[in-house]
Amino acid sequence: MNKEDFTWDFHDFFPSDEDFIKTKSQFLKRVENLKDTFKKLSLDKKLSNYYDLMLIAERLVTYAELKHDLNMASDIYAKYKDEAYIAKGKIAEFKNIINEEILKIDIPLDMYMQQHPNMQKYYMHCYEVLRCKKHNVNSSLITKEGIAIENVNTLYNTLMSIELPCEEIQINKETVKADKNSYNKYSKSKDRDIRKNIFLGFMNSLANVNKSVSGLMNLRYQMCYDIALEKNFNSILEQIIIEDDLDMAIIDNLIKAVHDNLELLNRFLTLKKQRQGLEDFHFYDLTINEDYNPKYTFNEALDVIKEALEVMGKDYRQKLDIALSSGCIDAFERKNKFEGGYNFRNYIKPMILMNYKNNFREVATLAHELGHAVNGIYIKENQTYQDFHYSSFLSEVASTVNEDRIEKYLYDKAEAENKIIHLEQIIDKMTTSIYFQTLFLEFQKILCEEIEQGNSLSASFINDTFINLYKKYYYTVAVDEGLKYLWQTRLHLFYGQYRYYNFQYATGKIAALVINKNIDEGNKAAYLKFLTIGGSMPTLEALKQAGVDLSNPEIYENAFSYLKNLIDDYERLLKK
Repeated sequence: MNKEDFTWDFHDFFPSDEDFIKTKSQFLKRVENLKDTFKKLSLDKKLSNYYDLMLIAERLVTYAELKHDLNMASDIYAKYKDEAYIAKGKIAEFKNIINEEILKIDIPLDMYMQQHPNMQKYYMHCYEVLRCKKHNVNSSLITKEGIAIENVNTLYNTLMSIELPCEEIQINKETVKADKNSYNKYSKSKDRDIRKNIFLGFMNSLANVNKSVSGLMNLRYQMCYDIALEKNFNSILEQIIIEDDLDMAIIDNLIKAVHDNLELLNRFLTLKKQRQGLEDFHFYDLTINEDYNPKYTFNEALDVIKEALEVMGKDYRQKLDIALSSGCIDAFERKNKFEGGYNFRNYIKPMILMNYKNNFREVATLAHELGHAVNGIYIKENQTYQDFHYSSFLSEVASTVNEDRIEKYLYDKAEAENKIIHLEQIIDKMTTSIYFQTLFLEFQKILCEEIEQGNSLSASFINDTFINLYKKYYYTVAVDEGLKYLWQTRLHLFYGQYRYYNFQYATGKIAALVINKNIDEGNKAAYLKFLTIGGSMPTLEALKQAGVDLSNPEIYENAFSYLKNLIDDYERLLKK
């Protein structure tokens, strides 16, 4: 396949900008015309109109957003993107009208569906509204606080990205500002002095804004708690768990399982220290770029992915071929293109953005995004639009299953002298996903509980909470004074309306480990069934279809047993 085969094809959305503009105009006229008659429609007709409009809005947003990401310097597509989101916002009023009517249902939902068979296809919409009935509160305080939280997020980003007073340090006889970009550039250097200096310099930079960022954190969580109380929740965590249709047992089981297996993490860190030949081990020693970095062209990467996923069967392979042959991937770097990679989930077709570089790390990233894409294709074949989108809690399962399979495949195929590098990276990613993310979950949990007890969050309390947890989790790692400011770099603490998010990386990784274990044992049918579900059933019920019940402590035991086996292999390789 040629490079030209891996550029986005937008014809399924709009053949041209003119078609985008025309459809947007027609959309806005339709919305305006519906305003006078919408309330008079039956509930099923209201929902039908709403989802028809949502699909058009999704097409508009996808086209404009992705066109803009191909050329971030384009004022035209920045304008189209703003206009698309504004247009989508026009139908929020219709959703509010629909939900207010659903909230008036005063009999069990299944009984209601028997009496109103035309509503059956909107079962999950009704379920989502009714299960949080007592928390469905329209309040000026919620709106006001929500806007204020977004302003706090913006202030944080401005402070960290633009106004951070940076220390200046010397690296290779050059003066370098110790900011986030420099830290990302030098923090994995093979030169330990460079790693140490950029780490200490960056932490000193963070210290300059510690009181300001702590103040923003305190303000943010105070407002989050106000919203939780206004919506009749007892805590911030309870709000997130219930609104995501999850079980509190997941949080308790995850933290307990991680605490019970801290020895496993620190055994691995001790082995890493031994491999690096160090007497002491610091945060800046945890990740180092290896000389080993084999090259894979994009086509070679596709061959690896296809072979590694052959175990999924013919039907999965056909879905994978669709994602690779229908203009779903824009694979290569170009001027002004958005950096990084993602799959933009939408009903029309998956759209993967990559900036592919010819190395083996990118192979796993590509497999990750293709996991999202194939999941989307399965759902579209089996569900209507209203049941296409699923909980964010499930969003990383399919992608992580793929990524883990490809990394294991590359490890198995690696030459003997390179196996330990592959395996160390696999374990590193696994321990970061499970342990480090759970550390941040516990960190947020403690901060929120402090707010809920009527206290404010001082800089010293936040710093002490973080560093004490770090010492508990990473007890074999030396703690430098500046490490207590590391929490400030955690974007998810100031991202959108999320109050807890980190634990979803951990649970996603644990779910993927269990699923891949089942696949290796010859049971892929349950997972393939899971890929078809989308938003057609409750979140945890959907995950159970894949053989994963996160309220069952045994699931966590299986995951840590798998990790232990990997660390055993790592130790054997180290002794050779």
